[in-house]
Amino acid sequence: MEWERFAPAFTSARPSPLLEDLPEAAEAVGGVSTEASEDKGQSFVDRFAGVSPVERSQAVLDLVRGHTAAVLGFREMKAVEPVRAFRDLGFDSLTAVELRNGLNAETGMRLPATLVFDYPTPQLLAAHVHDTLFGAADVEPEAAVLADLDRLAGAISGFSPENAARGLVEARLRSILSELGGAAEADAKSAVSQQLDAASDDEIFDFINQELGRS
Repeated sequence: MEWERFAPAFTSARPSPLLEDLPEAAEAVGGVSTEASEDKGQSFVDRFAGVSPVERSQAVLDLVRGHTAAVLGFREMKAVEPVRAFRDLGFDSLTAVELRNGLNAETGMRLPATLVFDYPTPQLLAAHVHDTLFGAADVEPEAAVLADLDRLAGAISGFSPENAARGLVEARLRSILSELGGAAEADAKSAVSQQLDAASDDEIFDFINQELGRS
C-alpha cells in the first residue's frame, strides 16, 4: 500500500478513525514528523523575522508560489499568478495534499488538506501563512502599493507578445494613471484656492500680475 498517496487523498474531505490507528497512514497524513516540521518552521521564521514587513510578505508569497509550481510541475515560479485560483491552475485533492505537506515541512505549520479551498488563491494562502507565522502585517500604504506594483511588473513581464491580456492590462493601467493625474491636479488646484482665500488684496494682484507676466 502506498500510504503517502492513498491516506492523504482519502482523508482530505473528512477524517478517518480507521486510518488514525495505523502508524504508516498517520505519518503519511501528517506529511512529516512533528519534530522535523517544527525545526524547519523555526528556521524559516528566524530567517525572515528581521526583514521589513514588505520583504517578509513577498518572501512568504514566493514560498507559496514556489511550492505550487513544484507540485504542478511548472519550471518557473512566475507561471503561478498570485491571484489566479488554485482550481484554475489544475489542483485536485492529491496536489492539494502535496502542497499542504510541502508548506507544513517548510514552515512548521499544520495546514489542513483543504487549504486550496479555504484560501483559493496563492495570494490569500500566503497572507494566511504570513499572519499565522509573523502576525498581521503592519505595512505602510505607500510601501504596500510599491510592492504590489513590483509584483504586477513581474507578472506582466511574463506575458508573451501574443497574449490578448496585454491590451486589457495596458488600458487598465492608462486608466489608473489618468485617475492618479486627475487627483494630483485637483490637489494642486485646491492648494492654490486655499492660498487665494487667505491672501490679501495686494497679494492677489501680485499673483495675477505674475501669472500674466506683468510687473
